[in-house]
Amino acid sequence: MSHTASTDGLTDWVPIAAAGGKAATSEERFRRLKAQWLRGIGPSSSLAQILLHPAYQQIIGMGAPVVPVLLQELQREPNHWFWALMAITGENPAANIESGNVDEAVQAWLQWGRDRGVS
Repeated sequence: MSHTASTDGLTDWVPIAAAGGKAATSEERFRRLKAQWLRGIGPSSSLAQILLHPAYQQIIGMGAPVVPVLLQELQREPNHWFWALMAITGENPAANIESGNVDEAVQAWLQWGRDRGVS
């Protein structure tokens, strides 16, 4: 199967199966979707464009299996993963952290993962 790339993300998609028909791991699929998402949002996107991009929504749609990958990604290179983690888990361990304090929010999520044996 093939698909047409576009900057709006509407025609970009990442099949669940990797090339050769084998199921992609959560990490492999996440990496492909992340690359699509970053290409699609560019450096000056609004928060709505960032969170509503189809690739970001597909990451959320991966559900619980992608949570460990998101936590690893947060630790390695923080980005807009808090919303995805909240959407998937229904929790927000960073709720009481001052807005804009990314380092503390990252630490709260990483602790959340350690407490649950996820990370």
